[in-house]
Amino acid sequence: MNDREVVIRVSGAAGDGVQSAGQIIAKSFSRKGMNVVTYNYYQDIVRGGTSWYQIRASSDPVRSQGDGLDIVIALNKDGVQRHTNPDIDEGGASPLSKEGIVIFDKSIQGYEEHGQRYVPMPLSDIAMKYSNNALMRNTVAIGAAMASINLDFETLAGVIGDQFGSKGKIADLNVNAAKEGYDYFKKNQEPLKKNLSFGTKPKYLVGGGDAIGLGFVSGGMKFYAGYPMTPASSALMYFANHASKFDIVLKIPEDEISAINMAIGANYAGVRSATGSSGGGFSLMVEAVGLAGMLEVPLVIYEAQRPGPSTGLPTKTEQGDLNLVLGAGQGDFPRIVLAPRNVKECFELGREAMNLAARYQTPVFVMVDLYLSEHYETVDSFDLDFKIDEGKIAGDNQENFRRYEDTEDGISPRAFPGQPGLMHNEDSDEHNEFGQVVSDAVTDPRERVKAMNKRMRKMETYRKNMPPTYTYKFSDAEYAVVQWGSTAGVVEEAVDILRNKGIRVGAIEVTHVFPLNHDIGDLVRGKKKIIVVENNYGGQFDRLLRSELLVRTEPVRKYDGESFYPGQLAEEIEVVIRGGK
Repeated sequence: MNDREVVIRVSGAAGDGVQSAGQIIAKSFSRKGMNVVTYNYYQDIVRGGTSWYQIRASSDPVRSQGDGLDIVIALNKDGVQRHTNPDIDEGGASPLSKEGIVIFDKSIQGYEEHGQRYVPMPLSDIAMKYSNNALMRNTVAIGAAMASINLDFETLAGVIGDQFGSKGKIADLNVNAAKEGYDYFKKNQEPLKKNLSFGTKPKYLVGGGDAIGLGFVSGGMKFYAGYPMTPASSALMYFANHASKFDIVLKIPEDEISAINMAIGANYAGVRSATGSSGGGFSLMVEAVGLAGMLEVPLVIYEAQRPGPSTGLPTKTEQGDLNLVLGAGQGDFPRIVLAPRNVKECFELGREAMNLAARYQTPVFVMVDLYLSEHYETVDSFDLDFKIDEGKIAGDNQENFRRYEDTEDGISPRAFPGQPGLMHNEDSDEHNEFGQVVSDAVTDPRERVKAMNKRMRKMETYRKNMPPTYTYKFSDAEYAVVQWGSTAGVVEEAVDILRNKGIRVGAIEVTHVFPLNHDIGDLVRGKKKIIVVENNYGGQFDRLLRSELLVRTEPVRKYDGESFYPGQLAEEIEVVIRGGK
């Protein structure tokens, strides 16, 4: 374990306040200037089941939830047993370290010990002093956990006060309960042996869905239509909470079909708009994606992945929708697919998507997974300096206006309803430059070819303007690990582990997924092995990579509903490198 970081897991059942407790801890660390990454593990029931919330905090950069645990706050017996027993598989997560502590209520009995420090406390008794039920025991336990790492109580009290600030006296009661837990631990236990460095400049703690929402807003979005579905609802909730502040129209219609068609209609009218859903909801949107492609109307779609098929695992993570997104809508038409690596890029690529959709007049997808959509990271700041690009807009009063003009770059000038002197047709049927249908009484095959070539030419224009692909420790790499989206952080940490063992491996991090940047071909050329890491069964990005670049790859895949962990991933990559897989 690293003595400059601490990993805390709050465990209990749904309804025990696991997530709120975890967020209080995370905010306390961010206010002390520490780098934080959280991981939310929960079930799709309102009460009961197994849930936990993990916080990793360090004065050094952190890029994933990490390996192992230093502190477990167990709100039930399952939490005591589950996170201390090395024989229980949590999808690759290591249990509580031998030097770690588990904090739990003294009423919990009959658990098997595994060598860690067990700290039974009168959590419920203390909680009942300040509340008519024992639910406040999680606040007492938070106080004890913060005492165990010598975080000053004033910071914790400030976070609790803000968390419950709108509830008046309840805030004071929670602060007092936390203080009693803090003092109890200080009096009866030794702190953890850690060398944590607390700062004085707070950091922003931001969730993935919030960052997507802020990115869309910063990119000029004024209308969002979406139907609730985990995990895309994290962005929907952001808009619900901030629509008035940013002068945004938020519409929650009867279904996803209506949502995407509303977004298309708003974009057609000249209002920057977006929609979003998860895999099952996006499946309903597929027909309308083709409509946007034919009309050449800008459209941004936030696609937040979870395991399928069908309802699948509603509260777990996977990168399983790439094939769906690449194939959405029958026939061939341009599309752009972006995949942020972290919370900051959710903001940056969310904003970029707005400009790309307007510039290329095509559907643009921003793909995340549940892990990225619902976890929190610290950022120093967001750069809000951004120039909105409306793309090609036609001037008024043009004789014989050609809405779908056959241009060199494939991008035609747009016109908005009501612009003087720009009468034209926009139709879901194939059409000529004026928008007139070319397949009615007679089909003109020449016009079909001309229109198709014009549309698809946009992708070559876009490809010429794509940014270079990111790499990590790649200049001297003998082995290439290729990933896309949210696995970047854990891949980088796995690369660090392997580098420390003398294995010269580097990472290629793909954020602009489609069309694929052909500089990746130059990056992988000459490498001893190309290892593709992704959270799905079928290797969806791996197939795209092989078909585009005609290279041989080796897979490392995970599809149990949980994210990769650095140590586990490093072991699997090493097995591939050594020739054992």
